[in-house]
Amino acid sequence: MRILLFGDFSGIHKNLQEGLQELGYQSTLVSSGDGYKNLPSDISFSYDASKVFGHIYGRLKPFVFLPIFKGYDIVQLISPYYLRYKYFPASFYYYLLRKFNKKFFTAAAGMDPYFWRYGRLKMKYGPFDDFLKYDLNQKFCKFQLPDEFIFNEKIVSFSNGIIADCYEYGLSYEGHPNYKGYIPLPVNISKIKYQDNVPGKKLKIFHGLTRYGYKGTRHVEKAFEILSAKYPNQLDLKIDGRMPQNEYLKLVRDSNIVIDQTNSYGLGINGVSALAMGKIVLGGSEPEDLKAIGVENSPVINIIPNHKSIVNAIESLLIRKKEIQRIGYESRKYTEKVHSHLIVAKKYLSIWNSN
Repeated sequence: MRILLFGDFSGIHKNLQEGLQELGYQSTLVSSGDGYKNLPSDISFSYDASKVFGHIYGRLKPFVFLPIFKGYDIVQLISPYYLRYKYFPASFYYYLLRKFNKKFFTAAAGMDPYFWRYGRLKMKYGPFDDFLKYDLNQKFCKFQLPDEFIFNEKIVSFSNGIIADCYEYGLSYEGHPNYKGYIPLPVNISKIKYQDNVPGKKLKIFHGLTRYGYKGTRHVEKAFEILSAKYPNQLDLKIDGRMPQNEYLKLVRDSNIVIDQTNSYGLGINGVSALAMGKIVLGGSEPEDLKAIGVENSPVINIIPNHKSIVNAIESLLIRKKEIQRIGYESRKYTEKVHSHLIVAKKYLSIWNSN
């Protein structure tokens, strides 16, 4: 079986590819590097956006490579918005990928109009308002436009299936005839070294800064302000980010506790990677997400978009400081059980083969 993984966000497809390859499947990854993260791929669509010619080249490059994107058994698109550029015929390009290959699947792996139209109505909380206010500094975004919903619907409707990589995105597509289910995020366990999480004099707590509003960083900042005043000799608090993935992971390795995000029902890929290292992770661990995954409990400490939930969680860990090493070990075991790239790859293969 030949598999083309088209596009990548936060290394989701890269980790999936490594799982597929270890299982003996031939797979090719096409990616633009996901911006400053500089993610690796087999074929790169990256270009220099600071130059006019770079933009032109960026629009032409996918068509230059199109002749070799033929004859695959499976093509999986990371999101309809991977190549949704101005002056680029994305829907036509995806149609050609569908036409030239046996099966075409779309991953629900990022914000899209379905998430904004349906997910927003179904979720008890989410990133929508803070994303508009802090990340875009506006009251409206393109995902709310009718034309964008039509584009989104067109792509997922000619797909053989839609596969969500988080609970919220899956919730957004529930009821769509092509929705095939939610598969947890994959991480390559063999590449992430576990180390015992032994606290020093101070608990080291880290929050990665990517999308300030979307991730709920303002709640973390407020919590850190309170905690630093109350526990100056017991806590080492750090917020940093917008750096290549390898540099980010170095900061995670030096921490005892990682705060992933406050606006999500489950973890993002960075939170899962922190779990695999043996870190205590604060983030999404809502009952709805755990039920969808098929587990009864998780070592992840659930937080909501409220600074008090973060303060309470950290204060509890200060009291239970002797338990941190044990919880860190449970974090690793949970990742091996739920997020192993091999286990996740088998779940994708099951859906691809049966649809």
